Amino acid sequence: MTSQSEWLSRLGRASNYNRWVFESIEPYLGRHALEVGCGTGTFSALIAGAVEHLTAIDISQEFIDTARRRHAEVPNLTLLKADATRDLPHHKFDSIVMLDVLEHMADDAAMLASLTKKLAPGGRIVLKVPAIPRLFNSLDAAVGHFRRYDQNTFKLAAHSAGCIVRYCQSFNIAGIPGWWWNGVRQRDVAPGTHIGGFDKLVPLLAFGEKFFPPVAGLSLIGVLEVER
Repeated sequence: MTSQSEWLSRLGRASNYNRWVFESIEPYLGRHALEVGCGTGTFSALIAGAVEHLTAIDISQEFIDTARRRHAEVPNLTLLKADATRDLPHHKFDSIVMLDVLEHMADDAAMLASLTKKLAPGGRIVLKVPAIPRLFNSLDAAVGHFRRYDQNTFKLAAHSAGCIVRYCQSFNIAGIPGWWWNGVRQRDVAPGTHIGGFDKLVPLLAFGEKFFPPVAGLSLIGVLEVER
């Protein structure tokens, strides 16, 4: 099993964390959504439950096959093998969701620019990206990250793609120590016990960040619109 597959498998079981991520992006979803880099479908059913129809794509046939098995009973979900840099679906969407995907793109601004062409009028690109560049470590390298972002580099990529940043918020401050420690240990994947233990704390952490938005976090949640 590759590091990325192992990450997806372990994070797929972190139900509290996944729900927290989903609830952070839910207000920005429209009727018709595209999920780019859906992996094994960890968020696909959650997103599909909030929209009229979700098209979810991934470059890996193995991941798409797994997602289809997991979500065979979700009627408004279409899963497709596709390379987002070359063959995006032809129709347009109210929202395009990329959760921990943009950092895998060598040219992030070019990727965002291509996505803007698939937005319906008033549409949004909804992103979750890894934050704090100095935290880049073995965990990032193992799954193919090119970078981690801060507010400035995130906004620079957006503006280079012709987008306006409508929202950008730090997310998951409590995850920083664990990421740093696993990097110090030169691990490729965080131990399942770490992820499971963290997941149990998520309801408390989510409650705290709801009322006290953090000034720093392991990730950034961002919403982009096309500059007109």
